[in-house]
Amino acid sequence: MAEKHAPFPPPPGPAFSPAGRRGGPYLPDRVAVASDSGDTIDACFGRTGSFRIYRLAEDAGGCRYEFAETRPGPKPCRDKSHDEELLSRTAELLKDCGMVLAGRIGPGAVRALSDRGIVGLAVPLEIEDALKRLAGRNRSGGSGAPPGNSA
Repeated sequence: MAEKHAPFPPPPGPAFSPAGRRGGPYLPDRVAVASDSGDTIDACFGRTGSFRIYRLAEDAGGCRYEFAETRPGPKPCRDKSHDEELLSRTAELLKDCGMVLAGRIGPGAVRALSDRGIVGLAVPLEIEDALKRLAGRNRSGGSGAPPGNSA
């Protein structure tokens, strides 16, 4: 039996799509992923050495995603604390992304991202599965589940 994951929560504020239409399901232009393996969202936001950036786009066939680039990160977390300046620099590095997916993300990182209008989520899934679910939100009317699945 396949493991059932909770749907992505709705982001704060008004929903938007890449074309800037208000009221539609939330679909950011770019998503940053914290991954040490390159296949799984397995890295802590503050401890990863780099972020994989994916572009999401709508077309006649629905939503699609593609790998865009890898960006190095300054690793703001040490032991059980974080450096506020480095946390702020990391969030600033990702300011063109509408969402950050990480294996773990603390409240300080969520706040630093939110201050820049970025949604930060802990989503320990395979990267491909998470991006399909995110793209599926748009085609399934925003339920959070990909088409054909119930949330």
